Amino acid sequence: MAIKQISEHEFYKNNIQKNPMAFVLGEEKAWFIDDDKNLLGTIILDKIDKDWSFVILGKDQDNQFRAVDVEASMLSLENAKDTLLVRMTQYEQDDEKVENLYSNEEIESPSILLTDVNDEIKKYLNKHPEKLHELTSRKFEELVASILEDLGFDVTLTKQTRDGGTDIIASIRNALTSFLILVECKKYSPENKVDVGIIREVVGVQTFKNPSKSIIVTTSTFTKDAIKEASQLKDKLDLKDYENLKDWLSKY
Repeated sequence: MAIKQISEHEFYKNNIQKNPMAFVLGEEKAWFIDDDKNLLGTIILDKIDKDWSFVILGKDQDNQFRAVDVEASMLSLENAKDTLLVRMTQYEQDDEKVENLYSNEEIESPSILLTDVNDEIKKYLNKHPEKLHELTSRKFEELVASILEDLGFDVTLTKQTRDGGTDIIASIRNALTSFLILVECKKYSPENKVDVGIIREVVGVQTFKNPSKSIIVTTSTFTKDAIKEASQLKDKLDLKDYENLKDWLSKY
């Protein structure tokens, strides 16, 4: 088995959902596929900072390719290509991992791991928001998921593995519309701001999973560059920081 480079035309002959907002920040420069045609990869040049990223896509149960791995802020095309090929080879060598890269069951399954985050905990965090920084990363994800559930979303936490920029899948479906949000949670200390690299990773995932919106939630704040880059996506990407979390918790 091997990974080979292909043309853009060959790449997009596959069943891929692509968000046109991807062209705002990046330009695809190289495309790859594995022998079994279960994995795709593309290398992207950032139009603003001129650094490099890649997105790896896996085939789901509906034979549609969706983003499963993203890497951002690499210095050269060669570095991006080398890292992409290593990562795709690792996926390819683990057949079971390839088969389960992205399962629709995750979106349709009921909420999980929310039992320990009750209203009393949220009331306590409302009074003591500084305690958010003492949560584990997973408990922070559970907290955000629970808040979204209270807001009326059907919520699923993804597995505790490298998930391609998605910790929470939140959706609202009714007779008139369907609204899907992908949420990335960053439980950072106050002095550790979320940088532009995280924005690009989430944008890469949004490009190929094509949700209605993506949200990045952090216990910290965002750098000026991150805010500037996110602003170019307008209503497709929201940034929620420590102050926003305090506002959410004030409802309890």
